[in-house]
Amino acid sequence: EGRNVVIFVMESFSAEHSALLRPDLYEDKAEKGYTPFFDSLMRQSYTFYNMYANGRRSIQALPAVWASIPSYKNPFVLMPQAMAETRALPAILKDKGYRTMFFCGSDHGSMGFGAFARTTGMEHLYSRQDYEKVHGKDDFDGYWGIWDHRFFDYMGYEVGQMKEPFLASIFTISSHHPFVVPAEWQGRLPEGKTPMQPCAAYFDDAVRGFFDANRDKEWFSRTIFVFVADHVSCERYAPQTNCSPGDFHVIGFIYTPDGSLRGEVTEPVSQIDLMPTLLGVMGYDKPYFAYGRDVFGERERLPIVVVYDNGAYKAFDEQY
Repeated sequence: EGRNVVIFVMESFSAEHSALLRPDLYEDKAEKGYTPFFDSLMRQSYTFYNMYANGRRSIQALPAVWASIPSYKNPFVLMPQAMAETRALPAILKDKGYRTMFFCGSDHGSMGFGAFARTTGMEHLYSRQDYEKVHGKDDFDGYWGIWDHRFFDYMGYEVGQMKEPFLASIFTISSHHPFVVPAEWQGRLPEGKTPMQPCAAYFDDAVRGFFDANRDKEWFSRTIFVFVADHVSCERYAPQTNCSPGDFHVIGFIYTPDGSLRGEVTEPVSQIDLMPTLLGVMGYDKPYFAYGRDVFGERERLPIVVVYDNGAYKAFDEQY
């Protein structure tokens, strides 16, 4: 109760990048995955070995992660129902005295993220333009926005200035097509089986840098970190990840620096389960609405994932 929350929503982070989550894909490979830092962090975290995205598009991820509202045939943010009053995680924590922040290194208003963030209770928005007012325009990647590692530095500084407790969420961008990496990383990343995997290795190293730069800060030790992908990558190499349920299987885990939350979850979990699980962990005892389940506090509910894919609804449970 009362801890800060930092949520990384990671562009295109399929579980197949991780040797910890998918050891079967790397048994006969010289390269043992592309996320060595994440793999080490997940061993110290509450890790969802079977975390699934609720959609295939970035615009579907934020309602699922922040508000426990899935998108099926149509993305929720494009439906008229999105104009109705909701009580998403940012608004709930804001009412408890939290400062709320959303970071995205793309242009202000890009993909409608900022507008949706406002409706969920995000008070402070930080975009490419805000970054460039402080640091100039040299860190633009040429396609989408500010390189993730530079924007992580910016976010670390900004949250360090914010009065606690706070909720900060970032939507990362550097692992998006056309899959380029900063010049200083070129030549020292694994080649990968797909164009995406060098970007996954770059992102993994960028998060390591963020942790190294901030782990001694006072706010860091009082923070719950959540990492979850928005959807799987469009570039997938393994046959198991090109069919259901592997083509919805993403990285997802919760990390607390003091080690107070650790464990391995092998039952199916999806993005919509994150909000109720966080509220349960944080001791929230007032009514709220969520489609997902608290994986700690609602053990009687069936662990199930439902998605809409190629004109049909699909459900995954532990056996089928």
